[in-house]
Formats: sequence, C-alpha cells, structure tokens
Amino acid sequence: MSSATATCENFAVQTHPVKAPDEEYFFEGAEKLLELWFCSSKIGPEGAGSLRSIPRDQIDAMLDIARCKILHSKHNESIDSYVLSESSLFISDNRVILKTCGTTRLLAALPVIMQLAGTYAGLDQVQSVYYSRKNFLRPDLQPNLHKNFDAEVEYLDSFFEDGHAYCLGSLKQDRWYLYTFHREVEFPAHKQPDHTLEILMSDLDEEVLHKFTKDFAVDGNDCFMRAGIDKIIPAGADVHDELFDPCGYSMNAYMNDTDQYATIHVTPEKEFSFASFETNQDLVCLYSQTRKVLQCFRPNKILMTVFANDISIKGKDAQQQLWDRELPGYRRTNVQFVRLETETLVYAHFVRKAPQDSTSSSDEDDGERSD
Repeated sequence: MSSATATCENFAVQTHPVKAPDEEYFFEGAEKLLELWFCSSKIGPEGAGSLRSIPRDQIDAMLDIARCKILHSKHNESIDSYVLSESSLFISDNRVILKTCGTTRLLAALPVIMQLAGTYAGLDQVQSVYYSRKNFLRPDLQPNLHKNFDAEVEYLDSFFEDGHAYCLGSLKQDRWYLYTFHREVEFPAHKQPDHTLEILMSDLDEEVLHKFTKDFAVDGNDCFMRAGIDKIIPAGADVHDELFDPCGYSMNAYMNDTDQYATIHVTPEKEFSFASFETNQDLVCLYSQTRKVLQCFRPNKILMTVFANDISIKGKDAQQQLWDRELPGYRRTNVQFVRLETETLVYAHFVRKAPQDSTSSSDEDDGERSD
C-alpha cells in the first residue's frame, strides 16, 4: 500500500500524498515484520490466558507508538485480524504478528506488546522472536531505530539474550535481514506443523499498477475481484481489505476455524512499486499459490522465504520446490538454506527473464528443474 503520512492524534496515518514544493514524493512499501510467540513461566499452556484478551484500547495505544492505526478488523474462534493504516496485525492465543510499512516505528512497540501479554494474558515469557525485512530503498528516511540492521539488532539484543542475526542474499542486490530468538521453556505448547511463505515483489509490471487505484476499482472488495486477488486466496477464506485513495491496497484473510492467515499489501507507484504476500495456510499447495501470486503482480524482482518446522510436510515440500525448481519466466540468482533453532529456512531471489530467454517456459508449466 502507499500514500503519504500525516499527523493525527500523534500518530501517522495514510492519506492522499501531498508533495511540498520541490519535494519528491516517496513511500517505502517494504515492510518490517515482527512475529512473537508467548508462554507462561508459571503454568502450562492449558492454564494460560490468551493474547486475544488484550483490550482494544490497549492495542490502539500500542499501535500509536508504532505510528499506525486500525482501519477495521474481523475475528473468528482462533484469530483476530486487523487491517492497519500501514499493513497488518494478527493476534491469536499465543502469537502476535505485526507488519508495518512506510516510516513506522515497529520495534518501538515491542516492550509494550510484551507488557500487555503479561498483564492481560498471563504470558510473561517470549518463547520465540522473528523480526525480518528486506533492504529499504530509502533507509535515510526511516526513524533512527530502523535506519540500519545493526541498530535493530542492538535494540533487540537489549531484550533477548543470545539472539541470532542473519543477512541473506547479495550485498549488491536485494537482500533480506532476519533476527531470531528462541527460549527453551518449562511448559512448551503442544507442537503443531507450522510454516510461513513470504513473497516480496519489486518493480511490478506497469499494466498491473493501475488495478490498485481508485481510478480502476471502487473499493477493496471491487479491487479484490477485478485485480485477481480472489484467484490467490483459498476458497472459503474470510477476507477484509482496503483500497486507499488515490492508490494502494491492503488485504487480510483467515481460513475459517483456524489461525491460518494470508495478507497482501501493494504500493503501486511506478517509481517504487512493491507488493508483498504472506501466508501460513495449508489448504492448497504453496508452490502453486506462489505461481498465482506472480501471475497477478508480474514483478521484475522477487525475494522469497519459506520457514518450516520439522513436522510441517507442506512447508518442507515448498522448501524443496523452491530449492529444486525455477519459477516459469524467472531466473534464480540466489538460493540459501539456513537451519535455525527450531525450524529451517529457504531463501531465494529471482529476476524476470528477458523475453527472448523465456519463450521456452510457459506460465502454465509446473516449473523447470534447476541445473
């Protein structure tokens, strides 16, 4: 999503971009992503409370610190989904996922989230931390805490002892930063299959960009159908979305009766176009879903990651496909495998092939084997 930021009750919200004289407008579409898993140091998971018990006004106050606000929300038995002025928030019983774009101060909200978890849910320990982002186009415009990854790592280390920091990809191209922490706890939750697919797309096809503007669609639902997002999200998912004025799009979805989610954010300005897709769903093949995402947005550059724990069959399959196969129409420039504390990670970077190089591969193919 995109548009300028303006002050409203001491926090930034997305508004129609207004350029000051001689000032070039820019919006950083790439998000900062924080995922926190909580537990209790005193009782087992059966007796612990839920993060969903945190009152709405306390969530609003936390987001004020991050410099964003809730536009609307939806809920099922397992997850609370919030579309924000700058991206998304998901809260389930023991997990918080906060994803913010622009010049938000995401990590400034970390101590507040931890305090709220202890106060309202009795979850006084952070069991796992995942903080990630791609390199920014304009890091000089970010708040001091987020201007560089070293500063972010130093800040996170002040909360978590023995955290791990990674940089994946080429230092001369797009790259992806990751910070992780995991604590062995006395009362671990029952282990479930878990995986996450994230696709970060830059330099989108110009024919795609106008689909995420008010000139093309009336509202979020109209954009969801006419831009082809409906072909990406599994049937039966509950969706809520926002089409910004004059441009930009955000969508959250969750699969009924589960805490599985999907989220999409689009910054459609040609000079700095960007889109992201993230999901932990296991209803459809992740590789097939990836191809649908790419057919929808037609980016020139792709950064992909797949996390999977050791009992996630679909996550492991997606990792293997990402490792073994090319994506039709794209050339893989980098692929890396990392074994983390409790799961594995595959990272890959792709660029679109020149037209003469892609004539032999069709978007209908399942993909070609890598040499």
